[in-house]
Amino acid sequence: MLAQGGMRYYLDIMFSLSRLFRLFNPVAAVRDFREVWVQENPHRLRILLLSGAATFAIFGTMFTESHLIQPRPPEVTYITSYQGERTDAEIIAENIANQREKEERFAEADARRAAAREAYETVGSATGVDTDEARAEGEAERRQYERELAEARAKAVARWGTIDPETGAIVGPDTNADSPAVDAGE
Repeated sequence: MLAQGGMRYYLDIMFSLSRLFRLFNPVAAVRDFREVWVQENPHRLRILLLSGAATFAIFGTMFTESHLIQPRPPEVTYITSYQGERTDAEIIAENIANQREKEERFAEADARRAAAREAYETVGSATGVDTDEARAEGEAERRQYERELAEARAKAVARWGTIDPETGAIVGPDTNADSPAVDAGE
């Protein structure tokens, strides 16, 4: 706008701001108050006291009011405890059932992600975007993730052992694992 209006536009804005500051000048306000105060008025002291009392009453009421809001009671989530007399076979069977349920949830999530990838590829193809490169990159990332996950699982099995889901037998840690020896304190 400055380029369009030039210097004239800039000066108009500057003078309008100076007029605004001239209207709301605290020095002028104090000067006006002094002029009114020195004028002879038999009610000025009463008006001053009434104004002060009203101001004091309003602010005094605001400062003495207090509203204590009671804190919300905490939400307690109880952890279910299992019977102490469960047998190892019952514990293993429950763990296997939980693992199968977890794998089903993961399979559903994988199916949703695959459907989302399909939708993105469809949109990309419709808009003329080359989706082959993005697909190849995504598949490479998934393969890398699966490799890292398999390595982490293998290390965990080698260190702590596992349960055979078919038989329910406890398979101890692999003592011939290639992983370095681990201190008992870890």
